[in-house]
Amino acid sequence: MTHIPASVVGYIQSMWMAEMILTYLHIDVQGRLIDWGGYPQHYGLTTLTKNKLIVEQVDFLDGFLDITHTEVLQYLNIGGNRCINVHIVPLDGSIYVLLFDVTDEHDKQQKMQQQVNELSILTYRQSQLLQELEATRKKLSEEKGQLEQAIKLKSDFIATLSHELRTPLTSIMGYTKLLDDAKQASDYETNYLDSVKKNANHLLSLIDNVLDQTKLEIGQIELHPNNCNVKQMLEDLKSLFLPIAQDKKLLFDIKIPNNLPAQLVIDELRFRQILINLITNGIKFTAKGFVELKITWQSNKLYFIVTDSGPGISSESQQKIFTAFHRESTANTLPGAGLGLAISYHLVELMGGQLSVESSPQFGSNFTGFISADSIQFTNTSNINHTNIKILLVDDSIDLRSLIELYLENEGYAVITASNGLEAVKLTLQTKPDIILMDMQMPVLDGYNAVQQLRAKKFNKPIIALSGSNIEHDRNYAFKVGCNEYMTKPVDPENLLNAISQIIQ
Repeated sequence: MTHIPASVVGYIQSMWMAEMILTYLHIDVQGRLIDWGGYPQHYGLTTLTKNKLIVEQVDFLDGFLDITHTEVLQYLNIGGNRCINVHIVPLDGSIYVLLFDVTDEHDKQQKMQQQVNELSILTYRQSQLLQELEATRKKLSEEKGQLEQAIKLKSDFIATLSHELRTPLTSIMGYTKLLDDAKQASDYETNYLDSVKKNANHLLSLIDNVLDQTKLEIGQIELHPNNCNVKQMLEDLKSLFLPIAQDKKLLFDIKIPNNLPAQLVIDELRFRQILINLITNGIKFTAKGFVELKITWQSNKLYFIVTDSGPGISSESQQKIFTAFHRESTANTLPGAGLGLAISYHLVELMGGQLSVESSPQFGSNFTGFISADSIQFTNTSNINHTNIKILLVDDSIDLRSLIELYLENEGYAVITASNGLEAVKLTLQTKPDIILMDMQMPVLDGYNAVQQLRAKKFNKPIIALSGSNIEHDRNYAFKVGCNEYMTKPVDPENLLNAISQIIQ
C-alpha cells in the first residue's frame, strides 16, 4: 500500500475532516485503480482489484472522474442507511478519491431540516396571525377614527344646537315674564305662562350637558440592546421628518459626525423612540425657523441635541417639562397628551444617560442628552479612500458573508453579496463591481465556472478566489480561469484587506 501524498493530507486537514477519513482510492488517468487504503470494507468495497477500471468496482463514481478541479459529491446513499461524502481530487496526472462517512451528520441535518420545516410552518402561522392582528388593528383604528369623528360631530352638534335653541328660548322666556309682570292675564293664562317658563328652563338644563374625558396609562419598559447601524437609522429619521417639516415651511437637518462608528451596541427601537419624540415636539411647537438634530460620539457615549427656534419654555415650566401629562399653555390647541417628553426622559435614564432642557421664551429650546453606546472596533489596515469602491462578495455561507461584509463596510467599501455563482454573474452584470471576492466551491454554480462566464462576458476587474482547498492544482486552475489572487480559508481579515488594497492600487 502507498501512502497518501502530503498535499492530499493537507487538503483533508484544511477541510476539518482528518478524523473522519475511512478510506481512499488512487486512480490513474485511464480510470484504473492503482491502490487504496483505509477501511474500504466499511463501504462494502471488499473485492477491490488493482489495474481494473474503478467504475466497474465502484458504480457511484461513473461519470465523475473526468474533472479539471476538485469536486465534492455530498451525501451519497450507498445502502444500509449509510451516507458518504466523496471528494475527487486531481493530482499529478492521477486522481485521489476520498470517502468520508457522514451518516451521523446527515441524520443530524435531516433532523435539523425537519425542525426548520416545523419552524417554517410556525413562522407561516405567525405571519398569518400577524396579518390578522394587523387587520384587527386597522379595523380598530378605523373604528377609533369613526368614534373620534362621531364625538366631534356630537360636540359640534351640541354647540350648534345650544346656539340655535338658546336664542328663541331666551325670547320666549323674556316675553313670558313681560306678560306675567303686566298683571293683565286671566288665571288660566297665568297658568299657561308658568308652564311655558318651566319647560323652557328644562330645555336649557338639557342643553348644558358635558362630555367625559379619556385616560392614558403608561406600561413598564425593558431594554433590548443590539448592534445598530446608527447612521442608517438617522438617515431613515431624516426621510421621515423632512416632508413634515417642509409642510410647515421649516428647515430640518440631522448632522452626523464622520467619526461615528459603523456599529454601536444600543437598543435601537428605544433610541429611535427618544429622537422621534424630541423631533416631533420641536416641529409641533415651532411655527417658523428650523429644527435640527446633532449627533456626536465620544468615549462610548452617544450625545444628541435637538434644537428648535420655537417659542421657548419658561423657567417654571422647565421644572415640570418631563412630568407625565404636563402640557404648556401654548399646547392647549395642539394634539397630544403630554407624555412624549416624560417617556423620553425615562428611556434615556434606562440607557445609562441623562436628558435636560435649556430654553428661554422667544429664543427656542435645546433638548440635550446622551446614552451609553459601546462601539465594535475593527483594525484599519489601509489609508486608501474606499468610498467609491464597490465589492461583490460571493459565498454560500451566510455567516461568513456577514462577517466579511462587516470588515469591508468598516473600511468604507460598498458591499454587495451573493450566495452562489449564478447569482454572482447576474449581479456583476447589473451592478458592475470594482472587485469580486469569489468562493470557489458553491451550489448551483461554483466559483470556477462563474469566473469563466464573467471573463467570457468581458468583465476585466480583479477577482480574488476564496477557497477551502490548499491543493496547488486547484490554485493553478483558479488562475487559469481568470482569478487575480487566491486565498485559502480560513482567511485572516487583515490579510484579506491588505490583498484588496494592493490589488486595487
